[in-house]
Amino acid sequence: MSNYLHINGQLLPTDEAALSPSDAGLLHGAGLFETMRVKNKKIFRPRQHLDRLHDSAQSLGIPVSLSVEQLTEMTDDLLDVNHLTDARLRLTITRGDLSASTPDNPIPPVTLILSAADFQPYAPELYEKGMTVIISRYKQNPDSPLTGHKTTSYFDRLLALKEAQSLKAHEALWFTAHTNYLAEGSISNIFLVDKEGTLCTPPLMLTENSALSPQSSALPSRRLCLPGITRQLTLDLATAMNHLPHERLLTINDLLSAKEVFLTNAIMGIMPVTHIENHTVNNAKPGELTTQLRAAYEDALQKETT
Repeated sequence: MSNYLHINGQLLPTDEAALSPSDAGLLHGAGLFETMRVKNKKIFRPRQHLDRLHDSAQSLGIPVSLSVEQLTEMTDDLLDVNHLTDARLRLTITRGDLSASTPDNPIPPVTLILSAADFQPYAPELYEKGMTVIISRYKQNPDSPLTGHKTTSYFDRLLALKEAQSLKAHEALWFTAHTNYLAEGSISNIFLVDKEGTLCTPPLMLTENSALSPQSSALPSRRLCLPGITRQLTLDLATAMNHLPHERLLTINDLLSAKEVFLTNAIMGIMPVTHIENHTVNNAKPGELTTQLRAAYEDALQKETT
């Protein structure tokens, strides 16, 4: 049986689904997406994903209105017809078919696509031995209106990932232009345990006091990294464990002197990093706090999807 997806309210076989060649997502990369973890036929933290989507849609002028109940209903239908229990769920929303714009209705309806695939976890040995990452030669630009949003304009991230994979690594870390603050991975948020044993992660925003250049000093706060759903859960879990995390600007020296480093996203969960190119972290072993937080994350995942 063909795989099915939801597209603009219709449940269709994948080979029958089609987009207009004038869709803004295709022509301009004008769209947003969310990747969600489904376990036991339940979406993990659906409200948080939709809150982030709506926040980005409002910031970027994409008229989106989707409730948790609507998302859940579509997901239930999609999982049933595809015979899935544990899945990787992707919700994509584009600016819509530009050819449908008229003088009376200049804003066309958005295109909404919901797809699901069988969940394929990362290899167990990566969690046991840790991941290798590289420093991307590309730079994060907090002055870009797309920074900090999960947009479909993702080609630069894919190029960085491809370069990492060519070097036998699994992720590429991004630093800001000019001041070289640590921002995030291509597909992940980053945490580290500093020399004093404090859990640290880059802040979501750059303030006026941390402007990247004199020319931008008069600008309001700008986004530094994606407000990851797993990132926020990690902050909450650490606080509950009395490891009060600090959101602060981090440099390459902070990264290379860290006792522990790990990455987070909805699919990998909490992933230890033991090699930064040729640099070794924690004697090439996942750190104690990383291991504790990963166990707490897996427990939260199990409880919220049972």
